[in-house]
Amino acid sequence: MNILKLRILMMIDKFHKATDVAEALQIKQPTVSFHMKSLEKELGVSLFVSQQGRIMLTETGKKLLPYAKQMVALEQEARQTVNEHTEQSQGQLHIGAESISGTYVLPSMMAKFAQQYPECQIQLEIQSPDKVRQLLKQGEIDFAFLNDGEYSSEHTVVEPVASDRIGVIRSMSMEYTSKSMDALGPEMLAKGTWVRYSGPSVVDPYSSLIKPHLEMNSWEALKQVVSNGEALAFFPACGVLRNESSDVPSVEWLPWPHAEGQNERYHINLLYLRDTNLSMIQQAFLDFTRIEGLEDQRS
Repeated sequence: MNILKLRILMMIDKFHKATDVAEALQIKQPTVSFHMKSLEKELGVSLFVSQQGRIMLTETGKKLLPYAKQMVALEQEARQTVNEHTEQSQGQLHIGAESISGTYVLPSMMAKFAQQYPECQIQLEIQSPDKVRQLLKQGEIDFAFLNDGEYSSEHTVVEPVASDRIGVIRSMSMEYTSKSMDALGPEMLAKGTWVRYSGPSVVDPYSSLIKPHLEMNSWEALKQVVSNGEALAFFPACGVLRNESSDVPSVEWLPWPHAEGQNERYHINLLYLRDTNLSMIQQAFLDFTRIEGLEDQRS
């Protein structure tokens, strides 16, 4: 008993003519008649009867009708479920992020999401905050990850998803008479050898406190410089506390409590355009971000 035969039974009850059923199903009229007879033969009962040029259901056919409707409805529901899952799994995501979240936070999150949706194609584009905002406004990316800043709430939804801190990194091999935070007191601003991240970021207010000896636009390159010498740098905690893969870390992250007027924490925000019809995979990613979240780096 296949679904097509049950559909024909339902449509005979609706149209009462094999030609109308054939037209509705876009098949030939002899095919409709064949399946009608095949269903009767399969069940061993009479389901259809001709009355004055119209095909009617017999009493047995009428009793079969509600079951046919249930089975066809279940088949449609099953197809819809499979199609939705396929759309989720085979969709595409284009994500834009500024340097910190794009380098240190999103990769691990994207890896987890890709495990759940292995057929989804995910593209991450790391750009300056202004460029990321522009890409989102133009609809060239689905989601943006940006740190604290001024965002237009009229056309953009902004959801905080994590928080992080700015501190100072120094080489683990540096010789200090004290390993306490006092070793990184305000006097280090003037006499220390500092490396500065040259791109726009939430570290900018801290970097303005120093006169850097070196500048570079790569967080990892900056970390390498610090780890191989006696330089210091203001650095996001997530770049060290969350991503240090070596058993023996090359740099040490310490909080900087002396920068007056600076917030202790900053937020990482998820942005997307308001009033946008999200695809299945986009909604799945949004739900994943909300449920899984981006864990705070360290309280």
